[in-house]
Amino acid sequence: MGAVAETTCLSLRGDATELAEAVAVAATVAPAKSPRQVLQNLLLEATNGVVRVTGSDLDLSVRVVVGQVTVEREGRLLVNASRLQQILRELAGEQVTLEADARQGCVITSPDSRFHVMGEEPDDYPEIGDWNDQGSFNLAAGDLIRMIQRTHFATHAEKTRYAMNGILIDLRGQRLRLVATDGKRMALCERALEKEHPEQVFVVVPTQAMTLLQRLMAGEDTVEVRVESSRVHFRTARAVLSARLIEGHFPPYEDVVPPEQDLKVSVGREAFIHALRRAALLGTKDSLAVRFRFHDEGLELTSRIPEIGETRVSLPLDYPGDPLEIGFNPQYFVDMLRVVDWAEATVELKDPQSAAVLRERRDDGSYLYLVMPLSLD
Repeated sequence: MGAVAETTCLSLRGDATELAEAVAVAATVAPAKSPRQVLQNLLLEATNGVVRVTGSDLDLSVRVVVGQVTVEREGRLLVNASRLQQILRELAGEQVTLEADARQGCVITSPDSRFHVMGEEPDDYPEIGDWNDQGSFNLAAGDLIRMIQRTHFATHAEKTRYAMNGILIDLRGQRLRLVATDGKRMALCERALEKEHPEQVFVVVPTQAMTLLQRLMAGEDTVEVRVESSRVHFRTARAVLSARLIEGHFPPYEDVVPPEQDLKVSVGREAFIHALRRAALLGTKDSLAVRFRFHDEGLELTSRIPEIGETRVSLPLDYPGDPLEIGFNPQYFVDMLRVVDWAEATVELKDPQSAAVLRERRDDGSYLYLVMPLSLD
């Protein structure tokens, strides 16, 4: 292997914690194994006094700016993501020097340690591309964080479900919606925008990309968004995230939003979570249904699993209707109740064949969560 060009021999020094944080973010998208081995690496670039770390699996790419690092020599370095992350994690809090050597390797030194990690040719790393302002628009980062928190858990875990593996961004005029569903439940979060967006946006973004974006937006005021035919790009003050859009048709979610029901049950959020968790303790992957029996003394949660046992949990509450028995997966309620800050939750009910609905209405937006019933046979 010949000597690398001078342009690749970067050298920088700074707090290992700052480097470790940027590397940890970029490493989340670098695959541990890949037919394209080069993707298991991270690309470090130092130009114009700024250090950037890039990770990619081609479907999802992220480039993060490293803070509080001094660039002593500009250049580029391509090094294994996992090894670099492990070393910097162990050196957290120490001042370190990181530099490329003439063998395309990475040398990391601290006051009492020295590591040499073999690297690869930076030019072999796929071109990620620079940010383009054309057609971009801004959103409030805090609002988008809240919306992702309230929807991401409802996406489908199986990759074969295509459009259900992501979160729908539905932007029309001055209304932004994030919607997620796995076919058994649906979360819909809406926010009113200060400015009207001239073009409609209706795209499905992978859940991994949205949860990583949530992490990148922490502490930020705004995030820039740009949508292309097959990709979506987000930019904050310190990072750029690019994701391939999910193909396929998202379910017609507006068709399943029911009108407000007359039968409503209010219950303390924390007490409801505790009761639901207890009712699910003996459940299995193949037996998730819990019987919800609403009556004049409150709510009784029961489950019976052959050869395992049975559970009965009582929760006092005011129930205004006729007795009602309906089956639900209790974890679906717990997932949602964990991400809201309500003191009380109001559950709308109709009959054993209809979904339970929880709603929140605010001047600047709304939230709806729908859970389909399960058979109790």
